Amino acid sequence: MTDTSSNRVVLELQGAKPKVEIDGTLGVVSKVLINGERARPVRGGWFIPLRNGGEGRLEVKGYFPGFQRFRWQGVEVHRLGAHVGLPERIAMFAPFLLIVTAWFMVPVALIVFFMGIPVVKNPKMPRALRIALPLVNTVAAFIATVALAALLSDNT
Repeated sequence: MTDTSSNRVVLELQGAKPKVEIDGTLGVVSKVLINGERARPVRGGWFIPLRNGGEGRLEVKGYFPGFQRFRWQGVEVHRLGAHVGLPERIAMFAPFLLIVTAWFMVPVALIVFFMGIPVVKNPKMPRALRIALPLVNTVAAFIATVALAALLSDNT
């Protein structure tokens, strides 16, 4: 299994003929490149030509955006966000506390959540900041939304 702080990772797929890369590993959405061209997924995976003929299957598993696992013929070859620790992963879900305050905060919570994924996955940022920034953004979004609601409901 490989893990790197680069946004593009070359996969070492045993028996694969072309060069296979994952682009966007530090973001929310990543894509698979075969010989530098974007490959289209087919039912949760990509068919990769083999040296001795035939095709192998590169699969993607996982539900959380930006934290999936890539498997080549049943063996895990890369895990997106493997360098992210548990405190950062927990802090990443702080925006969902906004939903507890009011139902109309769902879009704001989703926006702040998806904005936090690249922050949490950034290996060049200090760990304390990767933990604190999603929390600070959640508090700022809450204050801004409450202030906007107060302005709109002002009847004077």
